[in-house]
Amino acid sequence: MSANTRSKQLSVAVLLSGREKFAPHFGGAVARWTYEVYSRLSDRVAVTVFGFPTRKRDVYPLPHETSGVWRACDLLARVPGARRYEENLWLRALIRRLREFDLVHIHNRPQWVAVLRRLDYKGTIALHLHNDHLGHWSAPQLNVLAQELDVLAVCSEYLRSRSASKSSGLNAKARVVWNGANLQLFYPREEVREPKTIFFVGRIHPEKGVLQLLQAYEKVLDDHPDAKLVVAGVTGFGTHRETPYVRQVRELALLLANRKNGQIHFTGYLDHDRDLPQWFQKATVSACPSLCQETFGLVNAEAMACATPVIGANRGGIPEVLGSAGRLVNPENIAEFAAAISHLLAHPEYCRQLGQAGYERSRKMFDWGVTAENWMTLLDDTVRSGSYAPSS
Repeated sequence: MSANTRSKQLSVAVLLSGREKFAPHFGGAVARWTYEVYSRLSDRVAVTVFGFPTRKRDVYPLPHETSGVWRACDLLARVPGARRYEENLWLRALIRRLREFDLVHIHNRPQWVAVLRRLDYKGTIALHLHNDHLGHWSAPQLNVLAQELDVLAVCSEYLRSRSASKSSGLNAKARVVWNGANLQLFYPREEVREPKTIFFVGRIHPEKGVLQLLQAYEKVLDDHPDAKLVVAGVTGFGTHRETPYVRQVRELALLLANRKNGQIHFTGYLDHDRDLPQWFQKATVSACPSLCQETFGLVNAEAMACATPVIGANRGGIPEVLGSAGRLVNPENIAEFAAAISHLLAHPEYCRQLGQAGYERSRKMFDWGVTAENWMTLLDDTVRSGSYAPSS
């Protein structure tokens, strides 16, 4: 690429939230979003990702920088009540570099907007929320935030609605940009599809509803004694701890294996690109029984891309993702949850039709290529409008 071509590119600095590493194994959904989208815009956007140190052998192949103050930030973060000082120190150390960029893209840290403005960053700021970090903010706080940023990007209408009613100014700057799936990795392979296999992937944590899934599976075994359950995931990003909840889940699994000959397989950590697609492709049904208000639920879009029908929780942004191409249940209603699974296992043709509907919806709405183009449109519109005007 020539220097002249690069000089015409929009320059964007991406700030990862917290200590998220910019790597497939040790990073999370925000790091993946950043890589999947900006790698597809490399001919139009000159991006640099700023975050905590990530080993060169692990890092995504995009420009990544850190700051020498990360050790001090790490120490401050361990002191109760000192986190806000840690964040201010981190941004202050970066501000001279950030002023070189046309736009700063902040992931999941709305409080950083005011800090950057106080540090005299006069460029465009895009705040991008993947989780509900504004639900506890008051209307006056939201109104001030609306004045200081240029655009608020959210991953679902559900997330947008969390603050829209409290601040018309912020709602006017809010744009929904769907998350995506890599359709070169996630695609149907009916020749490997296994009968009566229920698949879950996610953190082994109470809010993800793993225990409720096992309880529903116990009832499913009454109608389908040959049904299998696969539970994939660990307690954190690439790490696993034997928590009381993990022990509770394993104890119930052992009980079902002994009393009902339940076939339950815990895979542990799955590499997202190398391992996860084949598990979706093999599954008869994908279950997403989140008890929390998931703002999107990327695993659902990835399952749909594999033509695997999804049974998802009827809360948060999950209904938006599934539309009419999946089954919604109250995961805390174990009988309802189990009945939905049993119905799909008992009706292979309906199961196939639902999977096909999910596949078509995923290709139309949740391809990372579509997300990247929508994001590029948002960047162009935001920079062109230049809504932020520093007070004199």
